[in-house]
Amino acid sequence: MIATVLVVAALAAPDFAAVEASYRNVLAALVAADTTNPPGNEARAVSIIAARLKKEGIAFEITDFGPNRKNLVARLAGSGSEKPVLLLAHTDVVGTEGQRWSTPPHTMTEVGGYLQGRGVRDDLSMVAANLETIVMLKRTGVKLRRDVIVAFTGDEESGGLGVRTLLEQKPELAQVGLVINEGAWPVLREVGAQPSFVAYEAAQKTYQDFKISTSGATGHASVPRDDNAIYKLARALARLQGAEPPARLIPATRAYFKARAALETPQIAAAMNAIADAGENLPRDAVKLIEKTPLFAALMRTTCVPTLLSAGSKVNSLAASAEASLNCRILPDETIAATEERLRAIIADPAVTVERIGDVQHGPPSDLEGELLTALTTVVGDLYPGVPVMPVFATGMTDSRFFRQKGVPAYGFTPFAVTDQDVVRAHGIDERVHVSSIRPGLELYWKLILELCQSK
Repeated sequence: MIATVLVVAALAAPDFAAVEASYRNVLAALVAADTTNPPGNEARAVSIIAARLKKEGIAFEITDFGPNRKNLVARLAGSGSEKPVLLLAHTDVVGTEGQRWSTPPHTMTEVGGYLQGRGVRDDLSMVAANLETIVMLKRTGVKLRRDVIVAFTGDEESGGLGVRTLLEQKPELAQVGLVINEGAWPVLREVGAQPSFVAYEAAQKTYQDFKISTSGATGHASVPRDDNAIYKLARALARLQGAEPPARLIPATRAYFKARAALETPQIAAAMNAIADAGENLPRDAVKLIEKTPLFAALMRTTCVPTLLSAGSKVNSLAASAEASLNCRILPDETIAATEERLRAIIADPAVTVERIGDVQHGPPSDLEGELLTALTTVVGDLYPGVPVMPVFATGMTDSRFFRQKGVPAYGFTPFAVTDQDVVRAHGIDERVHVSSIRPGLELYWKLILELCQSK
């Protein structure tokens, strides 16, 4: 009798009130660690994670990828009947310099029902969720049919050196069966309501920066010259502004518009369906209507936009040179080389130099019909009957690309529901997540990991 009671207790469901409290404590500590990148200082976050894992008796390994920059990997062993699942999250955050926050950005503060602080969405929320999940798996003694690996990595916000180094140090991580990372989430029309839909990210654009530069005659500004570097750069940028490529769809965008149409107004829904059902030649009027929403417009084409300008040294001197940084987000089935050639052709000026800056790498889309979709559809159907699950195509980029390069299915899914208004605060002022989304998100994520990993 005693043995039976002990087994039942060991397999009892988690106390999600306690899990939520622990999650909030961990998230607050991570926010306070200030892992702003650059420089990163991800070792601060790793020390917080390591202390918790050590207390729970979960083995882990810490590796370095630079001064005060560390990754941490932990694993719970399963039966090995299926390839492992890797839960991935990055510990670095973007900076807040020049941003006028209403609260201290590196102190998690509850304001009007929200938790506010740098990283509470991107991506410290997933760091804390993955930590709580592996602790719950250990405490409850769930029998696993596959290993569950958690990897806490750095430098996602500046090129992905953490993951790239980790894959070099531990190439076996590229042999996992599935990666779950950040990238999509349940979407709310209003706080406290049931999600309108639950999204998972299956594809993302390729990131590439270019430098557009010119040179010109120098001299005193009182004697203007035709060979003016700033004017030449301005003409080049003006040509680029009016030269967007035609709208087109990749499979993930087509599937997204088809699913999203069911949630839109009749006019928008009709346009989305017309676009999703079309072949290569998309209906012009439908595209024009959809393009009024900037996010939808960005999903349908490669975009290049100037983000930095630099020219001259004194107000009374002609600039010797002028340059602009051009940030391009390229559809995953298009190439960087083709984008570069298109830029040169549009500028059409041999006096203007187009040069690639950096190489952040990219990966192909993951299969839209993978096992994550099956598991997520089952769990969402249980928790939110009738709520659709749909793929999305990210205009940004994540560390999923490094696994996709190696043929590993990698998907973005953050379980904490948000409104569209809150999503845009990531990287911006007053980044936040509503308190009411935390416990449902932790429960959703727990059930998803059980569906993917528990022995049947």
